Amino acid sequence: MGKNEAVARILSIEDDADLQHLIGLTLHTNGFEVQYAFNGKEGYEKILSMHPDLILLDLMLPGMNGVEILKAVKANKEVRDLPIIVITAYGDDVSMLEHSVKALGAVEYLRKPIEMSVLVSHIRRALAASPKQEPPPEELRRGVIRADPRFRTVFINDRLVATLSPRRFQLLKLLMDADGEISKEALCDKMGGAGTVYALEKAIQRLREDLGPAEAKRIQTTETGYRLIG
Repeated sequence: MGKNEAVARILSIEDDADLQHLIGLTLHTNGFEVQYAFNGKEGYEKILSMHPDLILLDLMLPGMNGVEILKAVKANKEVRDLPIIVITAYGDDVSMLEHSVKALGAVEYLRKPIEMSVLVSHIRRALAASPKQEPPPEELRRGVIRADPRFRTVFINDRLVATLSPRRFQLLKLLMDADGEISKEALCDKMGGAGTVYALEKAIQRLREDLGPAEAKRIQTTETGYRLIG
C-alpha cells in the first residue's frame, strides 16, 4: 500500500449504523482514515469542514438526501472535484439511476448489498484516478471555535454556526489570533487601515449576528476594544 493511499481520509455518509460499523472496520483494516455522518445535513457539513479525499454516499438519507448532497457539492467549486462513490439500495431502474448520479458528479455507483472487498477495490481505483489536491489552509482554532479559511465557515462545539463574508472572516481571525483583548485601533489598522472605528463597530455587530444569539456573547466589548471567548 502506497504512502498516500495509507493516509487517505474517507467520509462515509450512511444512516445504517450496522453498515457504518462494517465499512469502518473494513477501511481501517485496509489503512484508511474513516469519518462518519449518519444524516445528510451532518454529511454535507463534514464535507466542508474536513475536505475528505473520498466520500461514500448513501442516497436515502434523513434530512438532506444523497441527490441533494451531490447537487450541493457540484455547485461548490471548493469541493466539486472530490470523488464520490454512491452506494444505494434504491429499486428504481438501475441504468437510469446510475446515469443520473454520475451526471451529478459521482465517480462510481454501487448497489447494496455490496462485498467489502469490492468496495475497497472501487475506493482504491477512485483515489488513484483523482487529481492530487493541494493541502488545505490550516484550520483556525480557539477553544471550542473552529474556522475554516477555505469556505469561511465557523464551527462552535463542532456545530456549523455561520459562513462569513471575506471581511468578517478576516475580523474573526484577528479576534481568534489576539492574545486576550485587542483594541479598536489595532483592529482598524490590521484590517487595512481604511476603516473607521464606526465601521469596525458595525462589522462587529454583523459578526455577532452571523454567529447567532446563542454565540454572539463570545465577542465581548472591553474598555478599549474587544475580546473573543473561545
